[in-house]
Formats: sequence, structure tokens, C-alpha cells
Amino acid sequence: MTGLICLLIFLIPAGTLFANVPAVQEVAGKVLHAKSREPLPGVNILEKGTSNGTISDANGRFSLAVSPQATLIFSFIGFATREVSVGAASEVEILLEEDVKSLGELTVIGYGSQKSTQVTSAIAKIKASDLDERPIGRVDQAMAGKLAGVQVQEVSGAPGRGLAVKVRGVGSVNNSTAPLYVVDGFPVNSGLDNINPNDIESIEVLKDAASAAIYGSRGSNGVVLITTKTGKTGKPTLQLDTYYGVQERFSKVDVLNRDEYIDFAIEERNNTWILQGGKADDPNSVRTNANYWIDPLWLTNPKSFPDHDWQDLISRSAPVQNYQLSASGANDFVNYFVSGNYFDQKGIIIGSDYRRFAFRANVETRLGRRVNIGLNLSASSMDRNDSEGDSNQGPVSRSARVAPIVGLDQQTQRGGYYPYHAAFYLNPLALARELTNNTNSRNIRANMYATVKLAEGLKFRTSFGGDYLSNLTQYFKPDNINRGTGHVGSVSTATRDNLLNENTLTYDLNRGDWSLNALGGFTYQQDRLVNTSLSKTGFPDDEITTLNMGSILRDGSSSATEWTLLSFLGRVNMAWKDKYMVSASIRRDGSSRFGADNKWGWFPAGSIGWRVSEEPFLQDVNAISELKLRASYGVAGNNNIGDYASIGTLLGLNYILGSSQSVASGFGPGSFSNRNLGWERTYTFDGGVDLGLLGNRINLALDYYLSDTRDLLLNVPIPSVSGFSTTLMNIGAVRNAGVEVELSTVNTTGALKWTSSVNLSHNRNKVLELGPGGAPIYTTGDGFTTITKIGEPIGSYFAFVQDGVFRDKNELDTHPHYRVQNVGDIKFKDINNDGVINEDDRTIVGNNNPKVFWGMQHVFNYRNFDFTVFADGQWGNKLLNVAVGQHGQSRGNVDGYWRDRWRSPEDPGNGWVPRAAVTANLTTPSTFWLRSAAFVRLRTISLGYKVPVPESFPGISSARIYASIDNVWMHDHYNRNPQTGSYSNSNTRPGVDFDATYPLARTYTFGLNIKF
Repeated sequence: MTGLICLLIFLIPAGTLFANVPAVQEVAGKVLHAKSREPLPGVNILEKGTSNGTISDANGRFSLAVSPQATLIFSFIGFATREVSVGAASEVEILLEEDVKSLGELTVIGYGSQKSTQVTSAIAKIKASDLDERPIGRVDQAMAGKLAGVQVQEVSGAPGRGLAVKVRGVGSVNNSTAPLYVVDGFPVNSGLDNINPNDIESIEVLKDAASAAIYGSRGSNGVVLITTKTGKTGKPTLQLDTYYGVQERFSKVDVLNRDEYIDFAIEERNNTWILQGGKADDPNSVRTNANYWIDPLWLTNPKSFPDHDWQDLISRSAPVQNYQLSASGANDFVNYFVSGNYFDQKGIIIGSDYRRFAFRANVETRLGRRVNIGLNLSASSMDRNDSEGDSNQGPVSRSARVAPIVGLDQQTQRGGYYPYHAAFYLNPLALARELTNNTNSRNIRANMYATVKLAEGLKFRTSFGGDYLSNLTQYFKPDNINRGTGHVGSVSTATRDNLLNENTLTYDLNRGDWSLNALGGFTYQQDRLVNTSLSKTGFPDDEITTLNMGSILRDGSSSATEWTLLSFLGRVNMAWKDKYMVSASIRRDGSSRFGADNKWGWFPAGSIGWRVSEEPFLQDVNAISELKLRASYGVAGNNNIGDYASIGTLLGLNYILGSSQSVASGFGPGSFSNRNLGWERTYTFDGGVDLGLLGNRINLALDYYLSDTRDLLLNVPIPSVSGFSTTLMNIGAVRNAGVEVELSTVNTTGALKWTSSVNLSHNRNKVLELGPGGAPIYTTGDGFTTITKIGEPIGSYFAFVQDGVFRDKNELDTHPHYRVQNVGDIKFKDINNDGVINEDDRTIVGNNNPKVFWGMQHVFNYRNFDFTVFADGQWGNKLLNVAVGQHGQSRGNVDGYWRDRWRSPEDPGNGWVPRAAVTANLTTPSTFWLRSAAFVRLRTISLGYKVPVPESFPGISSARIYASIDNVWMHDHYNRNPQTGSYSNSNTRPGVDFDATYPLARTYTFGLNIKF
């Protein structure tokens, strides 16, 4: 009894004590990325005011016992810290936003990175998320319409074919204006088709000299920095990305059908025969040339002929598919990203396709506290079959020119030739099916590096890498599509070895309100290219196409070139209070390409910035969240000339000896040496404004630039007593000036989020100086002429101006003529008003440089759905089709505009298209050959859905399915191919077609992304 009393006495105060302890509340939940709604592992969760906490697991889930009414603090590197009062809830969902200030919005710059708020030069950027909006096969496709100041010209729709990229216009007359591409710090010459777009983390384009001058003699055309993916801290990720699509023909030329063609052919041949002195009712036996003959069935039974659409016959619905598996992760000791990719695109034209296998491994590991070593390794294998789709003698061209009345087996050696048709217009189906033109490319790029922390803020980085490319092209044209001249086969190879060594010291200092980043280093790069080719005829048949079966050596050659570049570089970036910024850089390049007395050059640059929004007088202006003014000036170079352009080279020559007249082979001078030959230099001023409004819901970037390229490399006439007529010299100048606008807005938030972005670019190209006396440079070819003249753009079209057609005899008699002209022919404008039409009336009639090009995108997010619409366009430029000079001939089919031709004074057509007749008048280059290159295109529509992953699938962290349409709609004036330049797209002959552009495709795609 006494013991029981004692026990009760003990339990009463104990129960009273426990009764005063608050009840414990169990809270569980999941932490997600606010934008992607993907789980965030490793998030720190702490009960406010205590040391009680936990971290989220691999699936973003957590569970924690807390006090009632507790407040939880969620923190994670790179994300804004969030405090949440849980109240009485037992299950919560936490969305964390990326912390822009914490992340610093880093922008990749040459040999490093910089906080975006401190960037004082003109740099455009594409993020990895922007690449997911539409399936693409090449890196340059990702830039199309996305970046202000970056013109991406889709010259051809052929699978695997590269796009023409120009940054802020054309700055050279004779040399390449393609930008320098740098992949993970490695300047590459091996092309872009070996890069898998799914591996890309970001693309930065250095547009002004201040940003590009760090690349010295290679920076004047802009620099494209491509950064591939690395691992991210947290749970290791395994990701599967795949899509499958179907392509259909989007671009098609309007041509005459059977009845229209027969009507045209009869009219043209009668008119042309009359010009020869004949009569329209003369029989074929009287007509002296088959070009004037008329098939009797055209008159008696035209319906007996087929009505073939050759463009449809060579086209097909073609699949495109892509599969990628990647693994990535990072911790305190290792960071890795490994991927494998397979891409397969069948062409919409029979006989064309492109296939790529790609592998990438980006690995970095930590050795102790001071040393990191890493490797960027990529390997790719590409195979491309091209049935000469962009050739003016290929199947695409011939599908528009072979008449619809020709039989399916005609226009070949086996099937015979329709006698009332030009024999050189070969059967497009046979061309597509029987021609072999296969290119196999193999590329390996490896760059090993080590970073050593020498002291606090001081790092040394050294790297050594190599880029190896091998191309093998095998070509075979059988006799059946070679007009009876026999089988022809050829093989060509190209191998490129590119070696790079870079060594840099970087010093970072953050002290109080000051921040400093200093860079110094030197680099060495060497490139060697070897080409071989061999061609044979005399094949017994087309069963075995390898050259060992050919009995006659047709041609053979080989060449080897090499260049070396040695560079020293330095840069300093400084900022005070993240408000005032200054940057200065300098590079000294030594190139083997230039003259012995001018191999070295200096390339300095500087820029300043002022974040006005950080000043006290704007702190109370709530509408302005960001305002930065920036200005830059710098010098960059262009060394894209021949490897031995400064050196007098030898040329193979023959000499006849003695009375026997025997021929001896030898060598003689082939070019004139110039010891002072140097680089073209581009001096660029850029002024810009970055404005953010309403909490950065509206962001505007505005740039004005003035870029003068001097010391142009031009061939200048020299006295013939030297043994040469011209020599390459540094002389001349060209200017590019323009305005760029980039606008992005957050239109709505909440359940429905709508964002928009627009970019718009204007560039004016003008020649300032040329050779001695400032004489214009005329470039001729295939009947047309372009002119490069002071005060005008490079490569302007130079021709007669069409002033309608001669509608009747009165117009013919009252207007001056050019050569022999008749009623219904093209009427040319008398430019100088001297009453005579001659060569002096030729004038500049346009150019291929758009006055404005733009891109616009809208992205809608609602719950788990996302919807994207992307459009682009250009206006103010022209293109030239040299084949128009042959269009009036009925030896083959003609374009549909001939329906509106002049037929009689009573039926004058549209006043622009002349009569059907073969005359020198039609073959004279004029504005009749020009077309507008303006277009507006709805490029992409994409719909995606983030599939909720049930907890019963613990291995899957996220999944997304999507469907998209590419090349949805276009309004243009050139068969939905307004950016063509497949026949010629050089600086002095840009935007030239010859009825021979591989058509663009509309693509329907379904895709799947899964993260494990």
C-alpha cells in the first residue's frame, strides 16, 4: 500500500510535466521546381527558430515532425529561399523559384563567364530550354529567327545541309563572312553537323568587337560560343529524349500543266520561227531546227499525252527520327554528362537522306582541394546521300523543267528522248534514283584540361585538344542519265587535323563594393587539311561502281595546306557596387597566312556600363526595375584567306623543246608575293540600353552599331611588266550600320502564364573605299552581273530595268529598242534619257541584304500544358534566278507566271510577262530576273504536356509528351524558298538560284522526354 501511494505521488508530477509539452505535428510534402515542376532533391528544410530540420529525397519528398503552427524555411542553392507557415496542414507542396541574383545570370564570354548584369558588350543568348521548342537536326537551325543581328539563311532544305549565318551583315568582299564557332572553348573548323543539338546548354553570339576582340584575327564576323551540358548537383539523372516525325514537301514551283504547256509550246515555236523568217503554218519539214518543230499530236490529239507532275513524282513523305539517352550528375568530387544520340532523316526528295551517330562525354573531377581535371570528348559519324538536289542539272531542277507530256521512262539513254523536247533536260525520276553521291564523315574532338588553384582567387588553366575530321565522298553517274557518254565515277577525301593548346591565368577579387576579374594567357593552334580526288570512266556497266572497275583515268589531284596561329591575350573586367562597369581586352595574334613583314597584329577593345537603376534617384521609381546603359569600341580581324595568299606560289607549266617539239613539264610563278599582306580589320562602336519594367515583366534591349572594315583584301591591277595582271593587297573599306531590338514580356501570370519575345534587326551595308581610283568591281557569270561600288552594298544586282512590255506597235515605235525587239517583248527603261538603250542603261536594281529581319515567339503555360507559337520573316531584299533567261523556251516546261503572258495587243496579259518567243531580249539580264525575297512565316506550333508521374513509379521523376508542326505557313514571292542561294551565295554573287533549290519540308513531330 505504501509502494502504491509512492508510485502515484511520482506519476502525478510526471503527468503534469508531459501535459505541458506541446503536441508534435507531422508534416510531409514535396518540393518542386516552380517552372518545370520537377522534383528538387537535396533541399534544406528547417523549422524556423530551431535546429530541427531535414532534406528532401531523390523525389523531392520530405517528412518532418514540427511544433503546431510552425514555419518552415526551404533553401536550395540557385533558388530563392522561401518561408512557409504550415498551420494545421499535414501535406504541403512547395514551389521554389530560381534565384536570378543568386545564379548571377551568368553569360558565357570568351575564355570565361560574366554576370549578365555586368555585361557591357553586345551578346545574344539562347538557352537549352529554347532548343526544346521544336525538333532540330543542326545547331544553326536553333539560331534561325531567335537572335537580333544574326541572320540565318536557309539556302537549301536538303537533309544535313548547313545554313548560311551572318552576324551584323557582310564585312568582306572576297573572304568568308561566316562567324567563328567555339565549342566548349575549342575554335572549330570541322563544321556544325557533328554537334548534337540535344547536348547544348547555351549558345552565345558575340556580336560587337568589344566581345569578339578576345578572339583577335578571327572575330570580325562574330563569334558563336556553344556550351554543352554538364552535370548538376543533386540526384544523378538518366534522361531519354526521342521524337518521330513525318515530312512532306512545303516548297513547290508553280509550272504549266499538260494543256497549258502544249498551248505555250505551239505559240513559242511559231513566234520564234517567224523571227527566223518563216510562217506559222510552215510544216516541220520546212523548219530548219528541231527547236521550231511542233508535234502533230499537239494539234490533233493533245489529250493523248500524260499530264505528269514531276515534282510530285520525285517527292515522298519522309520520316525523321531522333533518339538520345543521357546520364548526368555532380557532387563534391566529380561532375559528368554522358550522352549517345542517333538521328535519321530521310529526304523528301527520293535518293536523299542524312544519318548521324553522336557520343559525348563531359567529365570533370576534383583532385584534392586545389586541382580539377576534365575532359570534353565527342565523337560522331555522319552519312549523307545527296542526289544533287541543289544542282541546276539535278532532279529538283529537272522536275520543274521536264514537260508534263514526257513519258515516265523517257529522257534517259535506255528509254529514249522525246524528239520535241531538249535532250539535256533529263528524267528527274531517273536522276533521283540512279545517281550515287554519298558522303561519309567521321569526327573526333577531345579537349583535356586542368585547373589549379594557386592562391585565393588565382587560378591557372591549361588545356590540350585535337579535332579530327575525315570525309569520304563517292560519286557515280551511270550512262543512262549521262546522255550516252558513258559511266563516270569519282572518289574524293578530305582529312583535317586541328590541334589546340591554351594556357590562362584568371584572378578574381571581391572586396567590399569592388569586383575584379583579370585574365591573361597564350594559345597555339595548328590546322592541316589534305584533299585527294580521283575520277574514272570506262566502266563496263553500273553494277560495280568502285573505281577499280573504271579503265580510263579521267582526272586526279591532291593538295595539302596548313596554317598556324600563335596568340597572347589579356582582359580585365571591373565593377563597383554592381553599378559601374568597365572592361578592357587585348589580343596579339601571329598568323602564318600573312606576309613575312606583317604576321603580327594587335586587337584591342574596351567597354563601359552604368546601371542607372541602382542609383538613389531611381530607387523610388517602381516602374523601372532595371536600366543599364553601355557602350563599347573595339578592333577585330578577319584572317579567312588562303593559307598561302601572301607567298608567291608555283604553277605547273609545259614547255616545248627544240625541233622535236617535245613537251617538258615544269613549274613557273603562279602568283605574286606580298610581304606586307595583313588582315582585314573591323572597327566597331556599339551603344546599347537594357531596360526592365514592372519587376522585369517587360525587358527591352536596344543596340545601335557602326562597324567599319578596313584594309580589305582585294585583287588590285598591277603593271603587266611584272608578269601578272593583279595582286592581292590590303585596300578598301566597307561599313555596316544598324539597329537591333529585343523585347520580352510576361503578359500574364498565375494559372495561365503567357510570355512573348520579339527581335528585330536592321542593317545597312555600304562600300566606302575600293582599289586605286575607286573603280567598281564587276562580277559576272551565267549572263548576269553584280557590282560592288562605293556607296552601295557589296554584290548589288546590276541589270536593265524592265519598263513593262511593248503592248502594241505604237509603243514599239515611240520607245528606244535594245537589240532586236518586237511587239510583246520586254521594254527596258532608258535610265540616262539619251534616247538609246545600251549597256549604259544598266543600273543597280537591288541586293540580297534584307532591310529588316525578325522573329517572334509566344509561349503559353496552363497547368501541365505548354503551347508555343514561333514566326519569323524578312523584307526589303531581292533574289536573282538566272534560269529566267531560259524560261521563255518551250524545249522544257516553264513557270506558271507565263499564263499571264502577252499574246496580242488585245490580250496583253499582266503587262509584265512578255510574249512566248526565244529572243536575245528575254536572255538579257533585267529586273525580269529578280524576285522579292520578302516573306512572313509561321515556323513552328508546338503543344506539350507534363505527365503527372504516379508515386507507384518511383524511378521516374518527370515525363513530357509533345507534338509540333514545323513550317506551318508562309507568305512569300518565290515558291516558299525565298532565302535560296543554292547556285551562288558568295559575298559578290549572293542570293542566286538556277531553278535548283532543294525544297523545304513541313514536319509533323511527336516526341517524348523522360527523366529517371
